[in-house]
Amino acid sequence: MRRTPFGILFTCLITLALATLASCVQKNNQENRKEEEAPLATDSMHISKSSDNIISIDYDFQFLVPGSIVADSINAKINEQCISGKHDANIRTSITQALEKEIDALKNEVMEFYDPDDETFGDIKYHVCRKGRFVPDAADTVIVYQHAIDMYTGGAHGSYATSTLNFSKRTGLAISINDVLDTTQEQAILGTMLAKLLKDNACTTREELIEKTGILGLGELYLTENFQLGKDSITFCFGQYDIAPYASGITYISLSYDSLRQYFKNN
Repeated sequence: MRRTPFGILFTCLITLALATLASCVQKNNQENRKEEEAPLATDSMHISKSSDNIISIDYDFQFLVPGSIVADSINAKINEQCISGKHDANIRTSITQALEKEIDALKNEVMEFYDPDDETFGDIKYHVCRKGRFVPDAADTVIVYQHAIDMYTGGAHGSYATSTLNFSKRTGLAISINDVLDTTQEQAILGTMLAKLLKDNACTTREELIEKTGILGLGELYLTENFQLGKDSITFCFGQYDIAPYASGITYISLSYDSLRQYFKNN
């Protein structure tokens, strides 16, 4: 069939439109990939406050420069889990408000038993130090954030704790242990954790481990959500009094990816 000039022109226009559309899609995909691959810029805020030379609070937090879906998602989770308990508040405002709230609460608590005539009272210093940092040696596809707390709020000794959040670098969503490991094989994984504990502490039995280090003296191993996805291993963190007494400190168990390969969710 003989094509008319109009038909030829119409075909050319359609071909040009499709080529333009394909070029735009390719350009958008390239820009999206560049945005995903570009390193996220970090910001920080460090503030402190004291009261009556007895109480001091120090907050030192890193976070991401807002403006992208990934940065905003990660900042919201940091805010919720480590700072204010709020998900959608401005992170700088939250840091300031959380500090003020904490120092007021500690001051009210201390003043309940404060005795201005007790000369030894002035020697006691109550403090809370909170620090949030992005972990530099994280796995390539994730962003890891660590929140450390050091405090003395009365009693025989102070306390300290470390909690870790893992995020997808592509989406900014938090990663749970169930996203990484097949938790239906929890007992086998815990067996691997116990074997590593015994090896790290030069012990041959669970009983020897308890006697030598105190670890497992207060509780059993479990798949904690307090873990860090490193470049070569997963490190599980158990806090004070979690599975061991105060004197044992925080218990860290690092398992290589090779030792857990058969338990990966996407093996």
